[in-house]
Amino acid sequence: MNKMMDADGDPAAGIAEQGVRILRPIAKLDDWPRMGDPASPGPVIAVVDVETEGLDPETDQVIEIAAALVQTDSEGRITCILGKAYGLQDPGRPLMPKITALTGLSDAKLEGQAIDIGKVTAVIARADAILAHSARFDAGFVRRLLPGVAHLPWVCSLNDVDWRGHGFDGRALGHLLAQQGLFAPKAHTAGDDVTATINLLATVLPSGRTVLAEALANAQVTTTRIDVEGQTFDAKADLKRRGYHFDWVRKVWWSEVGELQADYEESWITRHYPRLRVRRTPITWHERHC
Repeated sequence: MNKMMDADGDPAAGIAEQGVRILRPIAKLDDWPRMGDPASPGPVIAVVDVETEGLDPETDQVIEIAAALVQTDSEGRITCILGKAYGLQDPGRPLMPKITALTGLSDAKLEGQAIDIGKVTAVIARADAILAHSARFDAGFVRRLLPGVAHLPWVCSLNDVDWRGHGFDGRALGHLLAQQGLFAPKAHTAGDDVTATINLLATVLPSGRTVLAEALANAQVTTTRIDVEGQTFDAKADLKRRGYHFDWVRKVWWSEVGELQADYEESWITRHYPRLRVRRTPITWHERHC
């Protein structure tokens, strides 16, 4: 956050008194300050973003991918940028107008382009984990495009940080940056969103930890997926109120919760809907976002 001086110093102090927030532009990755080799290094993280021609990783293709490797220390601070990878892909069919409007990519820009799978895989494979803002979307596409990194666990800066618990009133990338005193001049290209995500990860939460430190810690906690099976029509309103989602592929209502909450959920469902079946599956950061 910007620090304001008194009336004898920075005149911006007067602006601050009027309730105006001054935002700083995010840092470019090429200008990222190197903190030196950490005495106690943390994991290497590959921050990834993809733009796609649709929403289904089984049928739609990645049309743009960007990745940046970051070295962390034991406190979850980013000490340097280790490398980057980027690629465009011609999907072989025209883009929908809404995709062009969202990403700025066009059929002409993508014509004849091909992602260098080996090069991008080699960069990401150096990481201990992959991170994306909304990993549930990116993970499916990345695993299909780059099978050589399918073994890596995932971290989600959208869901692995308790944004509301820290007093934030939204979770969109640009909105979170603004609440941390930053803004991204451009968005919705893969490279710009990777840069924005890394800047957000480096900011400090009210708890005193970096965003990256909290995301890493929460991602590694094993949770339990509760699947509710059977004739769930009569129970669906209650399940939705309790935060369950319907999986159209597996045809079950599900929720991912902590171990103690899982005991309570199973007890509640068994008591109120004894004909339904409850299946519990441990979820680690290797299975999450699949």
